[in-house]
Amino acid sequence: MTKPQLSDVTDIDMHASACQLVEPFPKERDDQLQHHKYWGEILLSVLLLTVLPGCQSGLKPRSDSIQRSAVEKIHAEDMPDDNGFMEMRLGDALITLESDGCSSRMISKLICSNVRLTVSTPTLRRQTLLLPEVWLPRAPPPDSPDETGYRGSLDKGFAEGWHGVMLSDINDDGYEDLVVWSGSDGTYGDPSYTYFLYDARPRRLVENKELAKLMEWHSLSRIVDGRLFAWYRSGPCDRGEKVIGIRGSTAELLASRDYTTCGEHALEGEEIFDDSWMKLEGEPRR
Repeated sequence: MTKPQLSDVTDIDMHASACQLVEPFPKERDDQLQHHKYWGEILLSVLLLTVLPGCQSGLKPRSDSIQRSAVEKIHAEDMPDDNGFMEMRLGDALITLESDGCSSRMISKLICSNVRLTVSTPTLRRQTLLLPEVWLPRAPPPDSPDETGYRGSLDKGFAEGWHGVMLSDINDDGYEDLVVWSGSDGTYGDPSYTYFLYDARPRRLVENKELAKLMEWHSLSRIVDGRLFAWYRSGPCDRGEKVIGIRGSTAELLASRDYTTCGEHALEGEEIFDDSWMKLEGEPRR
């Protein structure tokens, strides 16, 4: 490889694009300047370190935390102590729970009362939220601890279990929101949640009661691209499903259906699994 000359190193085109490197090596070699090669290479390294960060900074997303959690799902298994205090880390997010105490009213659930939930992330100012109750999954011994906290996409649902505190971008705006298990108003006692959406201007989480109202008496199955998919059952026959859209701070019912699995008008087989009812105008149908 042709070695650099000191004079050539100083001739790097500083007017070139910050993301484009200019070849500093000449085609000819001057043996008389060999003793300058070491310092020439050092100078080149310093110049490249100055130029490259400017190139990379333009590629950064609005939220580094969103970028990481979209790829890497993070779980926590922390549990409150005897005083009802818990500290949970989800990557670079810190969540602390202070309460008046937690009780295992149900064998697989721990319920903390009068909760002060403090959340801090790189994009969120440290904020304390007040909730009457926070529910956490609790695996009875000798089972492995349940995952009480979660950070990442909810597009796969809860096949691996429920979580008490979740950081996820549920309205598809590029910022993480907070979903907290706060009751049992889902179908047959399934979790119901309090939803806090991130407002970028004040950098605060804001409770969205409209979304919680639309989810009432339904169980949340998954969240995909700003859409919440929910379902209910009533008795041995009656069923229902709905899709709720959330954009910004506005929640609305996009599609729904109610059906029965009994009697003359019962749906059977492929009719039950046909999802064409939830396709919006302009979307492809199966």
